[in-house]
Amino acid sequence: YGMSEDDLFELVAAKMAEKKAREAEEEREEEERRRAAAAAAAVESEEREAKLSSGKEDCQIDKALKYKTALDKQKAALASPDDVQPKKATSGIGGSWAKNETATEQSRRPSRGSWGYFERPNDISKAYGGGKRVGAGYTKESTSSVTSVEETRRKMQAYREKVGIDVQSEKDNAAEIEAALSIGQRAMERGMYGTAVSALEKVTKWCSTNSQLGGKVFLELAMAYEAVGRTQEAIRVYGTLSKSKIEEIKFNAKRLLYGIEAMQFMRDEAKVKAFQKRNVQDTFIETTGMNTFAENFDDRYNTAWIDMDSGFFRQLTQSVVRGIREARQVVLQATGSGEVDRRKVVQALRSMSRYFDDALEKEIEENAPQPESVAIMDGKPILEPKKQKQRTMNEEVASMEQFILAGPEQMKADLKGEWRLQLLADKRGDGVKYFNNTEAWQSFDMSSSMTFESSIPQGFLGAVNKKGDLKFDDERRIYTQTKVKTGGGGFLQALMTGSSGAEAGPNGPQQIISVDGVLLVTKYAGKGRTEASVKNYFAVWRRVEPGTYSSKR
Repeated sequence: YGMSEDDLFELVAAKMAEKKAREAEEEREEEERRRAAAAAAAVESEEREAKLSSGKEDCQIDKALKYKTALDKQKAALASPDDVQPKKATSGIGGSWAKNETATEQSRRPSRGSWGYFERPNDISKAYGGGKRVGAGYTKESTSSVTSVEETRRKMQAYREKVGIDVQSEKDNAAEIEAALSIGQRAMERGMYGTAVSALEKVTKWCSTNSQLGGKVFLELAMAYEAVGRTQEAIRVYGTLSKSKIEEIKFNAKRLLYGIEAMQFMRDEAKVKAFQKRNVQDTFIETTGMNTFAENFDDRYNTAWIDMDSGFFRQLTQSVVRGIREARQVVLQATGSGEVDRRKVVQALRSMSRYFDDALEKEIEENAPQPESVAIMDGKPILEPKKQKQRTMNEEVASMEQFILAGPEQMKADLKGEWRLQLLADKRGDGVKYFNNTEAWQSFDMSSSMTFESSIPQGFLGAVNKKGDLKFDDERRIYTQTKVKTGGGGFLQALMTGSSGAEAGPNGPQQIISVDGVLLVTKYAGKGRTEASVKNYFAVWRRVEPGTYSSKR
């Protein structure tokens, strides 16, 4: 309410003194009531003794004398020097009382009855530390008020440090924080939101969300997060600031959080058309007049008519592959020339390749190590690292149209064995070569040694035989032949004719698209040639019994 900190301390100390004065006054009144009750009980006790000793209930004179004697004794006890009230020197509530210099501490022992026999002081409160006086004109020692104020000040400072209102790290790094806040504010004004985020994140480790300076830093950072599209981090910061001890920060954070949550609700939950991306695009086109742009010209094309009987359109529609399941069926059926249209075989392999690439990139992104968060809020990262979700078997078999990317260990286990080459296909067009009438094969030993052996026909002199080691890239699912030893009549023919043997079979590193108990589909994974010019880009192999071809060598 506009009070300074010193005034607040003085007010708290005064209130505490008033409370102690009230408690002392209540204790004094309670002591007076106790004494009055004790006097009344003593009178009754003497009265009962008088009745028992006389035995004459009708003797009114004796009764009156004994009652008077007991009353005199009680009055004398109550009027002891310790209990005589000093003379009041001033008027008013409480007043100023003169000290009783003649009072001495005395004790007494009740005669009999329910009061007990043992000796006790006449003024128990005074004998055992009570008897404090309060009221107008009474003052404590000068150090008492100062001690109370200092104690209050110490407790309030401890509270401010505990809840984060007063943070030592902010004081130690005040210059860096003010500089970062200034850079962030200027960057936000100029639309350089990334610069604002970078500058403010560096000082968050020194700031508290409950302090005035730290609250400003986090509020600016949250607005920068929202501007660059990091919505989840912005919501996290706004939510924390909405519980800040600084009213201004808390009010602004709640207002901004409400705005961003309302936008999300209208877009995702309510499905309001005004917030849909398509509606925004249509509004832009209509506003700019781009939808009627062609009407400004006399010569324009009619795009509403397509010749459905044209050869190119028919070939295009007939070659469309509509899912991974259909693509696999096409590859299984393509065992020879004329079984399946060559263009559709290429489209099926391209479709499988796209599914594989998407699944592989998603896996790499999920498995990538999460960088340590630079922004710290109250000792914790603003956005917790994403937890890797383990894929269950039910999710894998939930849909037959879903491409399931096998893990590297599973691929190596399925790759083991002997395979016969079914076909080679180019990256584009309809270039497909079938090997159903040849003995082109390869075998893999995926034990600790990881070796391979292959034989691909090459011309009239025989086949190109290879053997060597195998290197497997677990992340990209690429196997590469190393330490290759080449031989056979086909190899001699290649040397004499200068052919590289690329026409006979797949060469270079191969990336496994799919492998199971029937098919092995690979594609060229080298970087020396562009994809458009690569021949024999795709290779399809069929599994055969171990030793079907390798035992003949």
